[in-house]
Amino acid sequence: MVRQFFSLLFIVAASCSLLRESQCVSAQEFRIETEIYVGDATEPASHTVTLFEKSAVYEFVDSPQQVIVYRQGPEGKSGQFILLDVVRECRTDVEADRVSKLMVKMTEWASEHKDPLLKFSAKPSFDETFDSDTGALTLANKEWTYRTATIKAQDAASLKRYREFTDRYAELSSMMYNSPPPGPRLALNSSLAKHGVVPVEIQRSLGGDDKNAVRATHLFSWRLSREDRTRLDEAQAHLANFKKVDNEQFIAARTGKDVVRGQSK
Repeated sequence: MVRQFFSLLFIVAASCSLLRESQCVSAQEFRIETEIYVGDATEPASHTVTLFEKSAVYEFVDSPQQVIVYRQGPEGKSGQFILLDVVRECRTDVEADRVSKLMVKMTEWASEHKDPLLKFSAKPSFDETFDSDTGALTLANKEWTYRTATIKAQDAASLKRYREFTDRYAELSSMMYNSPPPGPRLALNSSLAKHGVVPVEIQRSLGGDDKNAVRATHLFSWRLSREDRTRLDEAQAHLANFKKVDNEQFIAARTGKDVVRGQSK
């Protein structure tokens, strides 16, 4: 059950990307198109497009149809997520610092859990190998393994932006879906940043079960298209016009659950 749950979590959370604004617009604007595959499936289980516009990151999710906006705060200030429900035409705001503080409590809980996968997610420890010639990066443990194909990042600013968003997005997903702490994904993000690379494919297997591995493909483009800018214009109109609701009401409407862990009215 826990392994099946982690596979669903990966689909929800798997796409991610981020970083701080740079002084050069061409360096800071880019896009990532992500598809998630489970096991031997030839059709993707999910598809997202993530646009790094100069002032924010916009993640467009096909199913369920939604937009997730991340705005990094000024130096020393919290960033903010804005979740847009395109079908119900409503939005909710989530402070990134609030999510990060919740992750501390979740990690403490998971570190004392009897299930080995949950315990590992709280304090992951990997054996890492990286081939600078091929870009192959592996983080291995008997509980959890990442096999990642990578390419060099366009520049340091884009890599930093990518990591910031991906870290915060992983935390947000853990909160929204009452899932385990995002420690393993944060460890992978740290390794990617250390080697100056971004992932074009990530395969994640649990407990050595490669047959049911979850695979994410990421297509990077280091500029935004005209179609991308049209999408951004539509999302910005949604930000201005959608009704604002509290976190609990927003998540309950989308998931059928009454509460979001760590959030209250």
